[in-house]
Amino acid sequence: MAIMTITLQPVPGEYAVHRLAPDADIPAAVWSSPFVSVSRSGDELSIVTDAGIHVDAQSTVKPWLAYRVAGSIDFSVTGVMSALTTPLAEAGLGILGISTYDTDYILVHADSGEAAEITWRNAGIAIDRP
Repeated sequence: MAIMTITLQPVPGEYAVHRLAPDADIPAAVWSSPFVSVSRSGDELSIVTDAGIHVDAQSTVKPWLAYRVAGSIDFSVTGVMSALTTPLAEAGLGILGISTYDTDYILVHADSGEAAEITWRNAGIAIDRP
């Protein structure tokens, strides 16, 4: 089994996670965020957006820091999320994971950012700061 090398890149800014009713409209303001994720299920509409963007939500949790797995991840690659989340779980740090077509994002509470980075580095995950 090959050893997986993972590098994380911090996504600039702080983010908020909003919960809206499942049939709510997506507020136009969210599209101005440099990073946005929208997920709808039968139970809710979840929106991740820049913390400075107001969303009239049922519930909002902020601030979060976002990290992006560098590069694109082929769909045949397994274990990326596990490699990122297992050390944080063992350290008692909560996350929000988001996967896109190309890569994965991990959000951690802003007050846990330093602890998350230390935990990742200790697990052999690099943090690529510009």
